[in-house]
Amino acid sequence: MLFSIKLFMAETKLQIICRDLNYCQEVDSTIKHILVPYDDSQYSNRAFVYALDLAKKYGADLSVISIMYSSPLPTHIQHQTTIDDEKKKVMEKSFKRLHNAAKKFGVPIKTQMLMESAIVDNIVSFVSSYKVNLIVMGTRGRGGPNRLMFGSVAMATSQKAPCPVMLVK
Repeated sequence: MLFSIKLFMAETKLQIICRDLNYCQEVDSTIKHILVPYDDSQYSNRAFVYALDLAKKYGADLSVISIMYSSPLPTHIQHQTTIDDEKKKVMEKSFKRLHNAAKKFGVPIKTQMLMESAIVDNIVSFVSSYKVNLIVMGTRGRGGPNRLMFGSVAMATSQKAPCPVMLVK
């Protein structure tokens, strides 16, 4: 009778780190927690797929936040509440899809919905509070006058965030 013994070792997730291009080495991954700011657009869906892949490869936790813009200006309360409730229902369905995708690949995921007016500041605050190592977010890739007129959450986030930001078109 033959007995087979298999040793299962925890797979080490390595990442290449370079001080400069002349000095690179593989080290244990520093990517432990990835954040995806999510608005259910094709751009944020694409960013989620990249983040899911990275989380799987590096053994990182995955957080998805959706910041529903809530105007600080007084509006007709009943109308605003109806819109907010509809947005929440749509986002809850989207979060369920994201949870199912992450579960399929064994990636731990947490989702959170926030009703705020300062989108970029809330992303940066989340990063600091939850020790996020990487932000992966979608961008429409607008340039020139369109970016100046409409602003860019992705651009502002990449400038203010204390960690690397990966922009996905």
